[in-house]
Amino acid sequence: MAKKKGQKRRGDQPKVRIAAPKNRPLQIRYFCPKEGREIRVSVGSRDMEDAERLKKEIEAKFLLGIEVRSEKKLVLGPEMEWEQFREQYTTQHLSALRDKTAEDAESRLDIATRIIKPKTLGAMAEPSNLQRLQSRLLAGAESMRCKPRSSHTVRGYMKSIVSALNWAYYQDWLVHAPKTPRIKVSKRKAMKGRPITEVEFAAMLEATSTVVGDEATESWKRFLHGLWESALRIEELMNVSWDGAGAIVPQWTDGEFPILRIPAGMQKNDTDEDIPLLPGFEKLLLETPENQRTGWIFEPASLQIQYGGKPQHPRLESGWVGKVISKIGKTAKIEVSPEDTKTGLPAKFASAHDLRRSCGQRLRNAGVPPLVICRIMRHSSWETTRRHYAPGDIQREAEILKRTLMGDETPKPDATDNDVDSGG
Repeated sequence: MAKKKGQKRRGDQPKVRIAAPKNRPLQIRYFCPKEGREIRVSVGSRDMEDAERLKKEIEAKFLLGIEVRSEKKLVLGPEMEWEQFREQYTTQHLSALRDKTAEDAESRLDIATRIIKPKTLGAMAEPSNLQRLQSRLLAGAESMRCKPRSSHTVRGYMKSIVSALNWAYYQDWLVHAPKTPRIKVSKRKAMKGRPITEVEFAAMLEATSTVVGDEATESWKRFLHGLWESALRIEELMNVSWDGAGAIVPQWTDGEFPILRIPAGMQKNDTDEDIPLLPGFEKLLLETPENQRTGWIFEPASLQIQYGGKPQHPRLESGWVGKVISKIGKTAKIEVSPEDTKTGLPAKFASAHDLRRSCGQRLRNAGVPPLVICRIMRHSSWETTRRHYAPGDIQREAEILKRTLMGDETPKPDATDNDVDSGG
């Protein structure tokens, strides 16, 4: 049957789908070729039946050639609905950021929304509401443990909220830049954990089989050794490959020292970078026979093996791997931060990041120049490395000072394992 003039073919209809944003009403989404962007229509509830009904209505309108418009007109300015602002902020700004950064920002905005319940963008930006938000966050509102939060934690939360409102200000949607409430924070140590010792690392290796099961133990021990020797972050180690495109790749060239080639996509600063391949990490890599050097280098096995089950995914996700390593640290009873009775935060046990800290500390203890350590850790300044990863050993520094000024060659007391116990 011939198509009548002006009649749309069914294949020309935009594909309509249902989306479920976290902690927000369901949405109907489709791409509008006329506007060249994705259109999002709020269902107004989290009821899937309502979403299916609206989806069918929109598809029917497309079939009949009727233009689909959201019932709510987008108002740009202080009177803009808060949910509409959230949509604009997510699609125009957060979508361009790294997944983890965007996820953290969305989570903090969700918490602020539940506490303040603003109807408009302008309402959230009111100084009184920002002050109330800060006070409620400090008191522990919407916290998992229903305990007060530390001032450092709340400062981070408020920074995310004010950052979103500042973005709105630069879009000319707010008349005044948001006024940030002052919050007094103590000058505490920057690290949330600490470097662990060789004895503690051995205890983690010993506890591995208890957590992951005998069959998976060797793959997890190899992964722990990789973190211990490489100074890489957990998601970076998961992306070390012998030959993968866009992955972190070790490289050996005749007449040159080996390096680790890190692509921009794996970097916080979005820059391609080469760093020296640490000797201990190189030794670990070379344990793999040459004829097997292809694909991913580190493959921690699924824990489902110990229960006789079949792995659901071909490869584990780095966030989940981190949780398993933290469980290993807890099983080994390696406490890196004590319980905070004021905020209710429990004691923190050794994690993957503490193994990265340990590598940085060992480099410093070995006398590696600060700028070289900074290069290996990929920090923009030595101060960042020193505060967060290689704080040093006060006893070692006191010994160096005494030897330098007084020529004292006497070894320090109990020197048998002091370097290790102090964070080596």
